[in-house]
Amino acid sequence: MNIRQLLVIATTLFFAFVLEHMPMPDILSWLQPAWLVLAVTILVLRAPNLFGLWLAIPLGLMLDAEKGSFLGLHVLTLTVHIYLLQRLYKRISIFNFAQQMAVVFLLVTLQQVLSFWALSALTDESRPIDIWTPAFTSALMWPWVYALVSIAMRKTRQQ
Repeated sequence: MNIRQLLVIATTLFFAFVLEHMPMPDILSWLQPAWLVLAVTILVLRAPNLFGLWLAIPLGLMLDAEKGSFLGLHVLTLTVHIYLLQRLYKRISIFNFAQQMAVVFLLVTLQQVLSFWALSALTDESRPIDIWTPAFTSALMWPWVYALVSIAMRKTRQQ
């Protein structure tokens, strides 16, 4: 991996964190995809041996600090997400985009359900969270995000 590819990876993670925290109007706030999960999914599918479970700890802790959630909540959800991706990456890589969108939808839904269960176990209040719309919008954004990062990685490999 050369320095240009590392810059593409760092830029991808930076923009994922920026977009994750980007304020949106109230009417559109429920449509915000899980940007960091999309970036982690791309990185793990592109290089599963390089980006493993170690990636969940720093990214999860930064996301916990950014969102003000319980320490370790996003570490847990990202660990499960990366583990499932590493176990299934050979199958996912041969899927077409519609099947990959379905896998992203299921993985983001699983992450939302794990977050809900952890929050309801840690706190007395169990307010419902939005499970379906982040998963749906993440699945819809998957082809564009995957194409952008793939094109950037291909351009850096050619130079």
